[in-house]
Amino acid sequence: MKLSESRQQSKNIIITACVFLIGLLCWGVMLQDLYTKRILSLREHCRLDAVVFADELQQDFSEGESIVKALALTIGNSQNQSAEGLGHVMEIVASRTDIPLDSILLAPNGVVAAVYPDSRSSALGYDIFAEPKRKLAMQYSLQAHAFAVIGPIETTGGGMVMAIVNPVFLHTAGDKESLWGFANVLVKVPDIFAKTVANLDQSGLTYRLEKTGVSHDGYVTILESDVPPTDPVSYTFSYGGCQWHMQVAPKDGWRQVMGPLSTAVTLGFLTLIMLTVLTYVLLYMRDRQKRLRRLAMTDQLTGLLNRHGLESVIQERLNQDKMDQAIFVQLDIDDFKLINDIFGHRIGDEALRHLAVIMRVFFPREAVLARNGGDEFIIVLPTRTIPAAERMVRDFVSLKKEFNYKQMVYQYTISMGYAVYAANQADGKSPLDVLRDADTALYMVKLRGKNGCCRYVQGMAATRRVQMGFSLRDVVFNLPASILIYDAESEEILFANQELISLFECDDLDDFLAYTKRRFRGIVHPDDYEQVDTSIWQQVYACNLNKREKANDAVNYRIVTKHGRVRWVIDRGRLVQNDFYGRIFYVILVPDERMDAVSDKADQ
Repeated sequence: MKLSESRQQSKNIIITACVFLIGLLCWGVMLQDLYTKRILSLREHCRLDAVVFADELQQDFSEGESIVKALALTIGNSQNQSAEGLGHVMEIVASRTDIPLDSILLAPNGVVAAVYPDSRSSALGYDIFAEPKRKLAMQYSLQAHAFAVIGPIETTGGGMVMAIVNPVFLHTAGDKESLWGFANVLVKVPDIFAKTVANLDQSGLTYRLEKTGVSHDGYVTILESDVPPTDPVSYTFSYGGCQWHMQVAPKDGWRQVMGPLSTAVTLGFLTLIMLTVLTYVLLYMRDRQKRLRRLAMTDQLTGLLNRHGLESVIQERLNQDKMDQAIFVQLDIDDFKLINDIFGHRIGDEALRHLAVIMRVFFPREAVLARNGGDEFIIVLPTRTIPAAERMVRDFVSLKKEFNYKQMVYQYTISMGYAVYAANQADGKSPLDVLRDADTALYMVKLRGKNGCCRYVQGMAATRRVQMGFSLRDVVFNLPASILIYDAESEEILFANQELISLFECDDLDDFLAYTKRRFRGIVHPDDYEQVDTSIWQQVYACNLNKREKANDAVNYRIVTKHGRVRWVIDRGRLVQNDFYGRIFYVILVPDERMDAVSDKADQ
């Protein structure tokens, strides 16, 4: 027994040691990863701080920028363009700003002629082009038609300032510009940075601000904390024709992260393995459950709810009494099968995805959006005001729907039917009943010509859907009439039904197109074509002139069948604008037996 117990104990020790070693390794990796991520997070936080404080610096200078631009505008619009006459303007501008202003200088032709305040009058007559660095800044400002920041510059009183200069142009005859001079605003350093410095100190950061001249000839430190930043995070930006370099770092250094981690090491060492494994398992199971539930409730193409997900969400809201009143909408893409047939299923899928995207953008967040399959979608729009929700539905129908795919633009329209749901309504209809009513209203829109919306009203006959049971193919190939569709501009034949092919005694569509050379001209007897073409367009012009809704034409002419037989036909056509092909003619050709008889009698 003792040997057996010893072996079991040894086995337990080995298993325990293996678990401990594996757990220790995992804990070490996790701790290292936590440390690394913490450092990266801290550096990213400091980088964002650098961006924020850089923006604050630009805001600090923005008032000075506004002053020079205002002075430039005032001088440009002033009838008295002398610098001396603008002293009161400088005084007014200076009184309305909160920046630490040192002085304002006006320098026509580059020579200071007016100064505010009077205590800085020693600058009068100073040539601002005298110093090479300042000259470069002036040249940049002049060429770029923009302000430039110069400095820091030491004043005669021993202080430091930053100069914001802006060229001033006068408009002469012919809307030409001539250089008047420069407006200069000098702000005190480091006073201008006081707000930014206070915020940096409050954030627990060390900092250094460097700046180049307009020639980018090297950085000069213009602002630095008492303790220089160690291994700082940097952010470089351009302002006033110069490059600025903002550097920040934590006051306590990057190793400050070890403080919280050491506590975690002490407290979490004994429980790390169990907590890690348990957390991983729980998270894995939760994510797996969510993923499976999402897959079961979501349409994979559009990312919207599927029918099962829609019913689940509706039932959940009903159980929580969150849907007292709503509009249930059924919608689909008009002629979606035609889009797939003409452009391919990829374009059809793109249309579905595009519709899903604009539905998410257009309708409020509380709306429930679902794809019911194919090109059918469902919207449940909770609302307190039915008329407002109806306006939203109508606005969505009228919204232009187009998308780009591989540098091509595609358009489509939709039809929408909707019904009103109220939890306390007398008829006791369930949400599924209201959805069926919305579906009935949708098909009423289809019967009325599509591209619209319709509200369900009591008694709307769902039986009228029987009209939708006849496909275009059934109608075209069984209608006892010869149907022709051709392009109004090029006269290219786009469609011919079997009745028309038989009328021309051709074997099939390819035979018919070859015989007619794919043109309307090939249908008409050569001797009649010019007269027929003129008559058709005269009738179309007359319809347009009389502002008739539809441009119809009717004309008689002869045709020659493939076997050489000459026959008379009555051509009744209509010119329409098609979304896919442009202007096209829809034509029905009816054999004119009376004229055939007259012609046969004349030949005898």
